[in-house]
Amino acid sequence: MVVLSAPQVHIKNQHPLKMTSLKSKLQLALLNRKKGRNLIEKGFTLVELMIVIVIVGILSSVALPNFLAQTSKAKATECTSRLGAILSQVGAEALLSTADATTLATNLVADADTTNCDFKDLTFADPVYTGTVVGIGELDKKYAAGGCINYEKATRQVKTATGNGTAAVTAPSTTCS
Repeated sequence: MVVLSAPQVHIKNQHPLKMTSLKSKLQLALLNRKKGRNLIEKGFTLVELMIVIVIVGILSSVALPNFLAQTSKAKATECTSRLGAILSQVGAEALLSTADATTLATNLVADADTTNCDFKDLTFADPVYTGTVVGIGELDKKYAAGGCINYEKATRQVKTATGNGTAAVTAPSTTCS
């Protein structure tokens, strides 16, 4: 019995493609395509940058005055809280000795002045100590506070007054009787 087979044809200089070379060529083609797309999408246009700059400028022009007003309020609050703390310390000391409390008041007022606050002497009219603070520097003619403490009744009161900086602000009167 004779078996016939299909003829085999060989072409010189032609090798069948292997799967690994096809895969690497595909990866290279995808990489080149991705590079071309990245060049187009690489940065922002001048118009986009200008729009962002304008928006940031508008927001900062609205926020900056509010921020500066808040810093002045914080400085005034510092003066008010410091006056309240001094009054509380003096009132606590007065429960033991009014002479020691008066000495303490003098020392605390002398050490309490800051770049924004000028503390005035605490005065004593048994059983009430009163004191004032006025703004200096940035708070000059814009802030003043007055406070008192009645050490027998354990009442303390601090009031503030603010102005626009054109006329001197006087400390409001307080009553702790």
